[in-house]
Amino acid sequence: MKKRMLRNTVACGCTAMLLWTATATSAADGGETRSHAVPVVTLIDAVAKRTGKKFVVDPRVNADITLIEDNPDAIDYEEFLTILQVNGFAAIETGDLVRVVPESTARHQPVPIVNGKESVPDSLYVTKIIAVRSMPAAQLVPVLRPLLPQQSHFVAVACSNDLVIVDTAANVRRIETIVQSLDRGSAIKPEPCPIRPAVVPPVGPASAGL
Repeated sequence: MKKRMLRNTVACGCTAMLLWTATATSAADGGETRSHAVPVVTLIDAVAKRTGKKFVVDPRVNADITLIEDNPDAIDYEEFLTILQVNGFAAIETGDLVRVVPESTARHQPVPIVNGKESVPDSLYVTKIIAVRSMPAAQLVPVLRPLLPQQSHFVAVACSNDLVIVDTAANVRRIETIVQSLDRGSAIKPEPCPIRPAVVPPVGPASAGL
């Protein structure tokens, strides 16, 4: 089998990236696998018609998506989410709408909170609270944070001894599985949280000049 490489330039926002796709020629049947570029908005429009979902697209979502012998009209929703992620974009479901935004801004969006019982596509962004029983949750952050991409959010809440993570559903499940494997032994008490007295503003003539 002979192979030759095609180089395509993909524009994503203001950044130009070189995307290499392979074109394979079979000596047995003479067939050829060809790639073609599709604007991301064209792909979103095709998925919207196929699924009936309503999309709101961030103006910064601008790129040509390279597909290998695939018709945009035949791509299902889960495949679409994976294609977005590979190209640096993210889908955020809020009610009946799907927001398509740059992946770098995903954690700042209204990402839905899941409890683990929902059936969620792997590449969809979600928020999950993971309870830790047998060790301080803060000890797990430096161990697990390097396993997550920069755009994700991962912190420990000392008062409740929980972990809060915002990332794709697949990564959230992976981190949760690791935490469950490490979280063995007797339960510990969460760290007590300091109680600060509320500051009440003065009322009356003394506050008139404030």
